[in-house]
Amino acid sequence: MIRHAAGRRFLAFFRRRCFKVCFYLSLLALLMPAGCANSQVQKSQASGVYHVVKKGETLYSIARAYSASLQDLAEINNIVDVATIREGAVVFIPNADQVIEDVMVSSGKAAADAGGKQRVSDAKPSVRKPPRAAEIIPPTEKTHPEPAKQHRSGVKAVPPGPKSNKTEASVEQKEQVSEEKVVMDKSRFAWPARGSVKTRFGIQPNKTYHNWIKIVCPAGTRVKAAASGTVIFSANLKDFGETVIIRHEKDFATVYTHLKKRSVQTDQDVVKGQTIATSGSTDEAGDTYFNFEIRLKGKARNPLFYLP
Repeated sequence: MIRHAAGRRFLAFFRRRCFKVCFYLSLLALLMPAGCANSQVQKSQASGVYHVVKKGETLYSIARAYSASLQDLAEINNIVDVATIREGAVVFIPNADQVIEDVMVSSGKAAADAGGKQRVSDAKPSVRKPPRAAEIIPPTEKTHPEPAKQHRSGVKAVPPGPKSNKTEASVEQKEQVSEEKVVMDKSRFAWPARGSVKTRFGIQPNKTYHNWIKIVCPAGTRVKAAASGTVIFSANLKDFGETVIIRHEKDFATVYTHLKKRSVQTDQDVVKGQTIATSGSTDEAGDTYFNFEIRLKGKARNPLFYLP
């Protein structure tokens, strides 16, 4: 009996360890594409196309035309206010293989297709008796309320003429853009250190892509936990240097790389503002820095959308 009990405890311990190892490996696999200033990933260009904004286009219409997320486009291109996008601006569209010239038409078609699918999915079969002839209402092609009748004599109401595809797309776009907004959760995390952002998240001027922001600060600066959580990784990682990863609630995680000295261990609980490491790594220009990432369900998000 004692042997069996000991065996069961060992098996349970082994399974927990295996689960942790698999979890760490999967998380690190997601981290690895981020690359670093000296890694080979940095030398490769990001996959996607560059779209030049034309007159009348908005970030929403561009996102709809390319079947991209409005939130992703805003974060990748560091567009805090989608209303500020102007004609001639360049927007990077990740994973797109060709530039769409007529965004308004493509956006309207995508919206119509999405609306049709939604109507089909919302339709629920109902069982009812066939209506009597007097209850049958003939179909109508009206999609807008009937205009108010003119009371002045001699004045006839003129029905609106057919709309072009671009007009319909523009109307659909205005209706939808008011419904979908870019999420800015500025109160969720705190800055991990006092410093300046040297490199922003997303697409870079040299057409590479960063999953992090580079924070420049004096050597020996205390790097603090951006939120309370549990340390799930604390070790030296190839190409990333001294690295700390903290798991937070709501499926968030923060990643701190290129640190000088770590002061926390794996499985340790930390509170918001607690020192987890110090800075000391230097880049090609001789600036002391560390990289900071925010991930939601394993996907890198723009830290500037979550920091105060």
